Amino acid sequence: MPYIPHLNNCHLFDGLKEEEIAVYRPATSLVTYKTGDSIMEEGETGNTLLILIKGTITISKKLTLLGDDESDTKDKTFITLSEEQKPFFGEMALLMEGSLRTATVTASTDCEIVVMEKETFQQVCLDHPQIGFLVMENIAKKLAANLERESKNVLKLTTAFSLVLEE
Repeated sequence: MPYIPHLNNCHLFDGLKEEEIAVYRPATSLVTYKTGDSIMEEGETGNTLLILIKGTITISKKLTLLGDDESDTKDKTFITLSEEQKPFFGEMALLMEGSLRTATVTASTDCEIVVMEKETFQQVCLDHPQIGFLVMENIAKKLAANLERESKNVLKLTTAFSLVLEE
């Protein structure tokens, strides 16, 4: 697949050479999205990890908890990512059975995205355990960084609420 060289700078594959990244070729496919297309929806079940290799995406979350008012369509844009970062997202779907998407991802421009299917990804990790270990470690690093960031956000929110209540 011609997109494998584009994955060299993706943090999912940190510490791997191009030929080691290529072992994931059977687990991947290239999908294109047009500007405005929904790539994934918050709350839907996922079984793929995605890597942006061309274009720009917007990540947003609902302003209410799922199930509270499913007719609520207010979303808050949290981040815009571009191909320069070679971001990967949807990684929780590779690790958890029945994982629900935690955000909505929309194509801000025309995009090319490498999609990695869960079952084939897991088989590649089993067939190439040293490579699979490094990839899983990179996923764990991203999840740990996300957890640390969200913990700080919760602390800030809790502090703000307690200050408001003191007044």
